[in-house]
Amino acid sequence: MQALQGWWSGIGGWLWRAVDGARSAFGGGGWWRRDPLPVRPLVVVAAILLSGIGTALLVPLSAVACWIAALTALWAWSRAARRGRGLAAAWLAVAIAASGAGWTTARWRLFPADDLAWSLGDRPLPVVVEGTLVTAPRPLPRSTDPLRGAGRPPSSDCLLAVTAVRNGETWRPSSGRVVLVVDGPPPRIAAGERYRVWGRGVRPGRPGNPGEFDQRARARQERSLAVIRVEGPEAIERLSPPGWPTLAAVLEAIRDRGASALRQHVSAERGALASALLLGTREALQPELTESFMVTGTVHILSISGLHVALLAAGLFAIARLLRLPRGATLGLVAVATGLYMILVGGETPVLRSTLLVWLACLGAACGRRAAGLNALAVVGIVVLAWHPPEILRIGSQLSFLSTAVLIGAATAIAAGRRGDDPIARLIDRSRSPVHRAIRRRGRDAADALLIGAAVWLATAPLVATHFHVFSPAGLVLNPLIAPLVGLAMVGGFLCLLAAPVCWPVAAVGGAVCDGALAGIELAVDATAQLPGAFHWVAGPPAWWTTGWYVGIVAILLAVAAARLVRPSTWACAAGMWAAVGLLVGSLPVGPAASLEVIAASMGHGCGLVVRGPAGRCLVYDAGRLGAGVAAGRGLSALLWSEGIGRIDTLVISHADTDHFNGVPDILERFEIGRIVVPEAFLASPAPAVAEILARIAAAGIPLRTVAAGDEIPFDPLCRVRVLHPRAADGPMPPSPDNETSLVVAVESAGRRALLTGDLEGPALDRFVAGDPGPCDLLVAPHHGSPSSLPPRLARATAPEWVIVSGAAGPRFEEVRRAYATAAGADRPARVVRTDGAVRIRLTAAGSAGSQFHEGRWQSIAAAPAVTPPTATTTSTASSGPAAP
Repeated sequence: MQALQGWWSGIGGWLWRAVDGARSAFGGGGWWRRDPLPVRPLVVVAAILLSGIGTALLVPLSAVACWIAALTALWAWSRAARRGRGLAAAWLAVAIAASGAGWTTARWRLFPADDLAWSLGDRPLPVVVEGTLVTAPRPLPRSTDPLRGAGRPPSSDCLLAVTAVRNGETWRPSSGRVVLVVDGPPPRIAAGERYRVWGRGVRPGRPGNPGEFDQRARARQERSLAVIRVEGPEAIERLSPPGWPTLAAVLEAIRDRGASALRQHVSAERGALASALLLGTREALQPELTESFMVTGTVHILSISGLHVALLAAGLFAIARLLRLPRGATLGLVAVATGLYMILVGGETPVLRSTLLVWLACLGAACGRRAAGLNALAVVGIVVLAWHPPEILRIGSQLSFLSTAVLIGAATAIAAGRRGDDPIARLIDRSRSPVHRAIRRRGRDAADALLIGAAVWLATAPLVATHFHVFSPAGLVLNPLIAPLVGLAMVGGFLCLLAAPVCWPVAAVGGAVCDGALAGIELAVDATAQLPGAFHWVAGPPAWWTTGWYVGIVAILLAVAAARLVRPSTWACAAGMWAAVGLLVGSLPVGPAASLEVIAASMGHGCGLVVRGPAGRCLVYDAGRLGAGVAAGRGLSALLWSEGIGRIDTLVISHADTDHFNGVPDILERFEIGRIVVPEAFLASPAPAVAEILARIAAAGIPLRTVAAGDEIPFDPLCRVRVLHPRAADGPMPPSPDNETSLVVAVESAGRRALLTGDLEGPALDRFVAGDPGPCDLLVAPHHGSPSSLPPRLARATAPEWVIVSGAAGPRFEEVRRAYATAAGADRPARVVRTDGAVRIRLTAAGSAGSQFHEGRWQSIAAAPAVTPPTATTTSTASSGPAAP
């Protein structure tokens, strides 16, 4: 510790001189810090370690070089320590940063050469593997919403440690952890046993749209680089009979028994919520319930977090006090119980962080010392980073440490303010009656809790808005209100879990208490979510503003006087000023962009087009994909938010196929929409999904308009949107396939033209082509680029410079690409792009440019390659073949 104190003197002295220089430059007064910074050496250690880890995550480094640099710096530190603290501190900082960089490189960039993932790609391949099951299967949550995948079959996932893979008729050693996704009911397999699995292996997908969650990066953090999809439990064969149970199997059995006890003693409506609150099993929770908790800022209740461990520790201390247990026994009981609970629920970072803090507090109490809160948090941070450095990339870990640091700081500031109370005020308080004092004390505690909650909310709100795109003012008040109910639910739930094996009546009482508390929580959350202004879906603040927010917090902590730091007005003033800066910059007039921009979202087999006019207005054409609509809504929402779009002026639904509108429910919830436009045939469709979406549009109060050929859709003052198909019906509409009634629109601006065609095909497409639709600069290929959509004829009729195929893949894509690319002649090859990554086409009076989202960034699209015209046979096949998947 003396070495750390000396080191802090060197580092802290340098920081203090920098702060003092800034204070002198901007003037003195009571605002600026004059006393030296508090001694927090472990905070500096954690910051330096974090800098090394961050460097290794951003820049490819050699692990060997980092370790050599660390050893060299340690040697230099040992020599410099005899001469002076400043140079020695610098060398020690280099050693810590280099060690962190080396370990991070090993954990983030180095994997075994025989890892199964290296033999897989982005498209599924048949594989047969053997390995040991690491985790038991857990059911994947399914939505009850008919437009969000309610009809999808059940599935489950688990983790397998691969030991061998079959290559033809032989087996070769292999390694790596893979996620097994098993279709059908969860298979009866146990952790710790060996299995042979038949399935289709693939690497986790990269985000196809900016702002989407990166599954591949998450898999890299978890060091499980592959996914194997298994068609059913019958494709899994047990190789070894059950032996001695492993720790994972024992924990899984305990969790299953606990969940069974909760299902027995808690009502069916809240059994899943109780399991999530107490055991961390969220699989049975409905996505709609999870979203209600998220938008109200209370989602942390649904996952085991530091709150749960803190409540458990507080409850154990209270029980020990009632039982008059000795101090040492109490501390040991709390430490052991929280450790066992951490192991039981899986040891996620928030739980690990809180458990380590409890252990440090118990250790300090046993030694008669009280560790500084931030120093203790720094120790926990060092342990977590040393355990798995890429953990810092997870937003949950960032929010966990940030909220805890703010909580510690706010509680310390409030305590410091209490110590500075006026002695006369304390004397007056002692003269009051005990009841009066108790009421005032409880009121003061409630005010303190609200103030601490406000500090945590204020500090984390920009990060939450950036990553989750929700701003929840309601959480500021709701969290303190339901905190007692959360504690009551945990007390009742733990009583139920502990008593279930030995005393049924006590378990029933505990279950009833837990059920009642959870009912109150659900009622409060649901009621709050319905309040106007309780939450807002937002694109999130720009990166410069969020960065400035957290840099500003650190600068205030370093430069402002301690007496000012404990005042809420200081932080309110700083927050208000920075918010005003953001609002001022955001309100600055921006000249109209001299371009028409069309962005095609990556939706798999689906369609989602974002059209931005020169004046900045937004039109969205379709929002759906084959399969779960929630994925369509998630992808399109991410794209819109990445563009800073919070309002859609016009939403066009081209026709009544669900793969073109099953993402609309999410769009209705998350964005302000000016109007919705559909063809007449959409209203006449008998499909239940159409009736459902029309009901939701009516409930949202959004104007709905039908259009037909010859109509214009109001959009942007510098754009013209004309409807080219279908024609208006003179009488009752005859039945026709949905695809043939697709709404085809032309978007025109500055002499440029984009043609959006939906799923138009069949005789309707023949008539459309025969009617001479006219040339265009951009064509969105009908029916996802299907050969049956007449690529050669349509391309000759429209002569596009760009063709977007709204579909990630297809066995006949190359054939379709050649047909479009060569139809206008060899001197004008069209550039044909499919949406395996979002595609952006910008049309201006001077020309056009295209880019595609790939490898996490927008990249320019190269010029059209030379192509060989398709043969007559190929053309004939393309005109009559089946639709590409």
